[in-house]
Amino acid sequence: MKKTPRKTSAKKAPRKTSAETAGENVAGNYPGHADIPGEFPWTRDAWTRATADPNSLHHGLLITGAPGAAKREFAFSLCQLLLCENPGEKTAAKIPCNQCRNCKLFRAGTHPDFHMLTTELEAREGRIALAAQYCERYQDAAARERRAKPGKVIAVDQVRLLIERFSMHAHTSARKVALLMPADRLNINAANALLKLLEEPPANSFLILLSALPGKLPATVRSRCMHIPAAAPQPAAAAEWLRARLPKNDAELAPMLLEAAGGGPLDALKLHAGGFLELQAQFLRDISAMMRGAASALDVAAKFAKHDFPHFVDWLQRVCCGVIRCNAGAGETGGPAAQLGVRRGQFAPEALFNLYDRIGYYRGIAREPLNEQLAVEELTLALRRALRS
Repeated sequence: MKKTPRKTSAKKAPRKTSAETAGENVAGNYPGHADIPGEFPWTRDAWTRATADPNSLHHGLLITGAPGAAKREFAFSLCQLLLCENPGEKTAAKIPCNQCRNCKLFRAGTHPDFHMLTTELEAREGRIALAAQYCERYQDAAARERRAKPGKVIAVDQVRLLIERFSMHAHTSARKVALLMPADRLNINAANALLKLLEEPPANSFLILLSALPGKLPATVRSRCMHIPAAAPQPAAAAEWLRARLPKNDAELAPMLLEAAGGGPLDALKLHAGGFLELQAQFLRDISAMMRGAASALDVAAKFAKHDFPHFVDWLQRVCCGVIRCNAGAGETGGPAAQLGVRRGQFAPEALFNLYDRIGYYRGIAREPLNEQLAVEELTLALRRALRS
């Protein structure tokens, strides 16, 4: 008699690492060449100023600029340049050679003298998969497994480990380089610990902070860094860059994607890759059904709460701005409010402005621990109440 094979229980699939997840989610990656001014022309002036004489750079650097304007790519190329053995020249600016041992190690994600601190959320959802490879050295994998959602802060333990490792001699390069991204996600204890490194840096070391919200950094940290502002592209240049990288059939969507991304072309490219336009269309159908009385506000809020909260409140604020304009008779061409068919006087103005204030409040704390379900319900109900019967 044949033996019946024993049934084995299905094993739970292991959670993917930050590097694996980031590789799936990014719209683009580290450019694949070091000529950042060529890939992102609007960064040319900032790159030239920053790299004209790398030896004269301050040990603490703060790179700032608008979201989606290639700050991350700029920072990664600058880190590679500082580690490169034979930086070449192009016009007045230097670029990494991409041929030396240090460049090859850097691009492979294994350079021992490059250190990176970031949040679990950035490692998981950021544009650059290489960042996820480096940040694994500074993240608590066991704690990450226990959390339902990725962490949103750079913790003090990460900074303390960086201080310990920065005190050691460099391995293969003449310098040691650390990148904190986004630096405004340092919690207060981590920021205070970082001051020690900024005030007493080891020899031949660079500490690079990257932030779109530098005002959230303590003044004591900002004052100890050399500021490198990375300019955002002009709307026409951003649209041209984006159209060249979208599929031909979607090139005409560039202005709409840029509006949704707040003008950042790289964020717009990521939105397109993530199916944002389809998601926005669904959001608008749900709001339209609520306005017609065909769906309850709580049912609509339950759908909204399934999506990324910071992205949702960013989007809702843009919708609210359009609704305010259309409600006042100013009109909107092609925006979400126009797609909703908002008419003049359809909403109570005071209620709309109160809603806008609440959205702004939640945008400010969107990365902090909070009950996102209740927040989405509050905002959705406020939009429904603002509608005049």
